[in-house]
Amino acid sequence: MSLQYRGRHFLNSLDFAPAELRTLVEVALRMKRGAERGHLPGRILALLFFNASVRTRVSCETAMARLGGNAIALTPGRDTWNFEDQDGVVMDQNAQEHVRELSPVVTSMVDAVGIRKCDLITVGDAKTSVTDSYAELKKDSFIHAFARFSKKPVLNLESNAAHPLQHLADMATLVEKLGEPRGKKYVLSWAWHPKSLPVATPHSQMLAAADLGMDVTILHPPGYDLDADYVGAATQRARQLGGNVTVTHDVEAAYKDAKAVCVKSWGSLQYYGRFDEEVAAKKALRSTWICDESKMARTADGIFMHCLPARRNVVVTDGVLDSKRSVVVDQAENRLWTVMALLKELIGG
Repeated sequence: MSLQYRGRHFLNSLDFAPAELRTLVEVALRMKRGAERGHLPGRILALLFFNASVRTRVSCETAMARLGGNAIALTPGRDTWNFEDQDGVVMDQNAQEHVRELSPVVTSMVDAVGIRKCDLITVGDAKTSVTDSYAELKKDSFIHAFARFSKKPVLNLESNAAHPLQHLADMATLVEKLGEPRGKKYVLSWAWHPKSLPVATPHSQMLAAADLGMDVTILHPPGYDLDADYVGAATQRARQLGGNVTVTHDVEAAYKDAKAVCVKSWGSLQYYGRFDEEVAAKKALRSTWICDESKMARTADGIFMHCLPARRNVVVTDGVLDSKRSVVVDQAENRLWTVMALLKELIGG
């Protein structure tokens, strides 16, 4: 197949074939080893962070610096006006600028734009999302509207439905640590957390393993299913490469013989919009749904993965996170190399 990246948006990894993503990963790992270089002198990447960021912001800014370019990071609503993306709206509320003007203006001055806008976030028991409808939020209307009016590539730095940069970094980590991951067992496990966190990252972590042809086990308690559309897509892509996706609530069976365990908290879509009810309903899950040494002992010397930040002794014990099986630091570093590879291919000369 012909792999063409130049000028494309990177809004969702499902827009790219597994082979295209694997090629980007191989470029990233060669760059990490010093076997391949990239040069983007004079190129500019604009970054719009509606949400807090550590790894994504540092990796994007560092990637552009290493490639000889520059990055401009802005926090909408603090560094900029508030933005609107809906068509036909009467803008007499908080928004001062529409994406129809914002996108073509910004992209006339830069070479690419990265956007992090995730509304599926709760703070304690207080809901901060803009709507009670997950079905509406999963459309990721702002980032798609920005891309529609953009003159340059737009990168999704995490939205309500997907985190494709995490997808690439996790693929790179699995290849780096396991050699050829195809056919090996990968577990994506839910963990208890005081907040109801977004589903974007677990969606992309599941897809990362599926796109490598791994046997993916999604482990979670009843009521914490991921989006059926994403599970279906992951299943189809895994099977095309000789793998599979299964869903289970059985903790002991899931961990058994795993070569990689990725732990991540996410909120219940079943309870979405009723966060106070979810907090009460999941209290009994806390003691069982933590990754500890006894669970990792059931694996086949499996590696431990987490996207970070990780709440110690809530999501994962110190014993696991500080062990030699933990690859979370390398996993985070791979965000840099995969972003460098992506930018090189999307906006390189």
